[in-house]
Order: sequence, then structure tokens, then C-alpha cells
Amino acid sequence: MRICFITDLPVWSLGTGKGAPSFYNTLELYNDRGDQVTLITTEQDLDLSELANIKVVKLRKYRLLHSRILGGSLRLFHKYYLYVKYQLDGLRELKRTASDADVVYAYEIGFVPAAKIFCQSSGKKWVSRFQGTIVTDLIQTSGRWRKIRLYLQFYDHILALKMQSSLTIMTDDGTKGDQVLRTLRGVSRAGKIEFYKNGVDSPDLGSINIADFGQVHQAQEIVFSSVSRVQRWKRLDRSVEVFEGFQQRYPQSHYYIVGEGPALAAVKELVIVKGLQAKISFLGSLDKSQIYGLLLESKYFLSSYELSNLGNPLFEAICCGAIVATLDNGATCEMIHDQVTGLLSPEERYMDNADKLIALESDQALQKAILLEAKTQFSRVMDSWSQRMDKEYNAVAILNDE
Repeated sequence: MRICFITDLPVWSLGTGKGAPSFYNTLELYNDRGDQVTLITTEQDLDLSELANIKVVKLRKYRLLHSRILGGSLRLFHKYYLYVKYQLDGLRELKRTASDADVVYAYEIGFVPAAKIFCQSSGKKWVSRFQGTIVTDLIQTSGRWRKIRLYLQFYDHILALKMQSSLTIMTDDGTKGDQVLRTLRGVSRAGKIEFYKNGVDSPDLGSINIADFGQVHQAQEIVFSSVSRVQRWKRLDRSVEVFEGFQQRYPQSHYYIVGEGPALAAVKELVIVKGLQAKISFLGSLDKSQIYGLLLESKYFLSSYELSNLGNPLFEAICCGAIVATLDNGATCEMIHDQVTGLLSPEERYMDNADKLIALESDQALQKAILLEAKTQFSRVMDSWSQRMDKEYNAVAILNDE
């Protein structure tokens, strides 16, 4: 199979080997199956020399305006101006590069319109792939003005989701992406949709040095952790406040935050304001073995996202034996049941998790019961990365053969 990917996402979100492995695992899948793979990307410093069957074609990366001085309306106009430029550049490169491709694969929203126009004009099959969605409020009880704001702020996302491809692959990360697709496209025009959870691989305990992640806590301290890209909607400020509430009752505790991102400076400032510098450590981006080392050392894992909390870090925490304290939004309650598979509180009462953690710390029987039931539920619903990628390859191979 000859397959051409086009994307504006980096292969690794936090640097080579760090962050979510979803995109790299996808490229590795087609490479290892012996397919001829072309990757059209805006990532400038990408090295995939270990994947011998992949040819990388680089597009120009435009700089998005972020300065607050310019005002929101101008920044929004510039964002959509660049989005149109990207479609023109992408369409031009697809015509040059993908003329002999069997399948075109638009990974995330960046070049979906260009892929659709090219494939419709050339009669090619194409895949659109989304790592969940940030517009879940479109299908929830949000007010009219909230939905108008979503259309204004994220029209590029909505446009890409609305476009029916030959095959759509949506990540089941709790943000209800399958429902969003059917709402935007209409049930009769939704097309073929595959809805997969990301894979999770159990840690290889023999190869992990628990102290390798940068341990600074004392042996007797209760260890908390969070792992994510540090974006505003991941709401690490909430997790800091939950930890603060617990730490006031149990001073011998320590919280590790793994990840980098645009909201990191604000979270660090919050920690300073609260005087928790000695109790909260920022580890930056770590590779997978270091993250597993931290999670194996952690007693509690905090996740306080706005949209949904069913990301891979939460499942990896369960796999490593940490008790999850999180919030009831998106489809989180399908996996986390309060006092059964973790601790779950309403989003607007996120500080309830501090009280629940304090109570749980003195109840060892409940701790053991939660860990056992969480791992049982995990084994029922999760695939390994190999199983997850096999599902995708089978779906794309069937599309190619049609």
C-alpha cells in the first residue's frame, strides 16, 4: 500500500520519545508493514531515519501571532488566514507528491480541507484522523452564546470534523468525539467511523529504575503525580489546590508534575504564591520509562481536565498501581466510579477530591479494593498499543481493497 500522510502536528508532542506516542506509533505501524509511506509535515527538525520506509516532505511552518497587544479579533483573523494558506500549500504539495498514493491520510485538523479537495478531484480514498475533540460542548447543554463562541474560536476544528472522509478514525478519549462527528455531519452523512481508545502497554518492571525520574521526596512521604501537556484546559491549577488541601492534613507528602506547555509558567507561579515550592516538583518532559518509574512510585494520581479525563496518563497510572482522583466530565464516569475504581467528584466541586483523599489515606481496606477493581476494569476495556494499531491497519487495508 502506498499511503501519504499530511499533518501540522509534531510526531512527538514534547520532543523525541517524549509525550503521547500515538502519531509515532501510527507511522511505525505502516513502516513496519512494508508500506510505502510519505509524510508531508510542517515539523522542521524531524528525524525519522529509523523508519526506513518513510519519506519526509517538509512544508513551510508559519508563525502564529500570540501577542495580547494585538487583540483577540486580529489574532483570530490571522489564525484563519494562515489556515487558508496551509490548505493552499498542502493542496499544492499533495498534487506534487501524492499522485501515486493509494490512500491519503490527514492526521488531525491541519490539512483536512486540502486532503478532501485533492482526493475528490483525483478520485482517491482518504482517512481523517482525530485525537479526540475540544468542541464537546456542541453536544452538551451549553448555552447558545457558548456554542457561537465555539464556532468563532474553533471553526477550523469544526470544519475539519464536518468533512466526511472515506474513513474517519476518532480517538475514544472521553471527549465524545463520535457523538460530535454525528452531530456535525448528520447521522445519515456521518460516513464510516472507527472509534478506538489509545493503547496502553504495561511497564516492563525489569527495565525500570524507579528513582530514575528525578526523585527528590523522602522515603516516608506520600507521593502524588500528574502527567500531561501543560495547557490551560488541563487545569493543573485545580490539582495543585487539591494537593494543597491534602498536604495541610498530611504534611509528609510530595507532588510531581510531568510535562511542558504554554500554561507551565502560570502553574509554577501558583505554586510559588501558595508557598509549596518544597512540596511540588516540576520534572519537565520525561521518556516513557521515567514516567512509568514515577507512576510506580506514586500512591495517588491527580487529573482535573475540563473536557474529559480519560487520557492515556490516567490509564497508565492505574496500570502502575496509583489511585486516581479525577472529575466527572466527558465520559470519565464510564471508567472511574467514585470510591470503586478511583475518586470522582463533580467538576464544579473539584475540591471535594481533597476531602476524599484525606479520608481514603486512613482506610487501607478501601485503598486495596479501589486498586483491585480499577485494574480489573482496566483489563476489560483497554488494548495494548499493538492490538490498537492492528485494528486501525485492518480498517485502512479494507478501505484500500474496496
